[in-house]
Amino acid sequence: MKKATKNLQASHELQKQWHDQKAVLTQYHPGQKVWVLETVALRALQDKWSGPHLIVEKGEVTYLVDLGTARSPYRVLHVNRLKPYYDTADLTLLMATDEGQEKESDPLPDLFSTTEADGLVEGVVLADCITAEQKDNCINLLGQFSDLFSLIPGTTIWCEHTNNTGDSLPVKSKIYRQPDHVRDCIKQEVQKMLDLGVIEPSESPWASPVVLVPKPHSKDGKRTFFGFVLTT
Repeated sequence: MKKATKNLQASHELQKQWHDQKAVLTQYHPGQKVWVLETVALRALQDKWSGPHLIVEKGEVTYLVDLGTARSPYRVLHVNRLKPYYDTADLTLLMATDEGQEKESDPLPDLFSTTEADGLVEGVVLADCITAEQKDNCINLLGQFSDLFSLIPGTTIWCEHTNNTGDSLPVKSKIYRQPDHVRDCIKQEVQKMLDLGVIEPSESPWASPVVLVPKPHSKDGKRTFFGFVLTT
């Protein structure tokens, strides 16, 4: 009998260590506001949080709480039935700043002009932090290699990339309706890439959706065109 009691006690200690691995010590102080977990009347299996109520006295794992009711104004409650109450007046949810002093989150300058570029390096906007001599050197360098530096996207014949799908079945997303206000933008982006030779028509069974994402800090409402597929 003693051996069984000893084994039972050891088993309880192991279980306590296991369940207390992520336990956090929670303490409240007299005068602190808390929420109280109470059972809903006529619904024994349904609980609700009520409050806020004040802590009156502190025990080891129990607290005397002022419920503010006429029938039983004070009750001794276990710490597991309490959670801290935060006064909304003490929380800062929004800070307003002067619009004239607002700073952009992305300090990088816009490298290209907002007007339609013709591929010449004159359309490049250089940063104001460099000197006049450095600007002249950059302009001369861009003009010297104008066949490499261009505002118009292009292609190269020096490398190629192939997606080897093997014996995998084609992944094709279902056709879904695009909002009317972005249809023209999608058509323009696709036609622009076709004219530049960046893309070409395909009859492949593989297909993926396209997404238009507004460019940050864009005053003219420009969007970034993405073609992607999600994998797990």
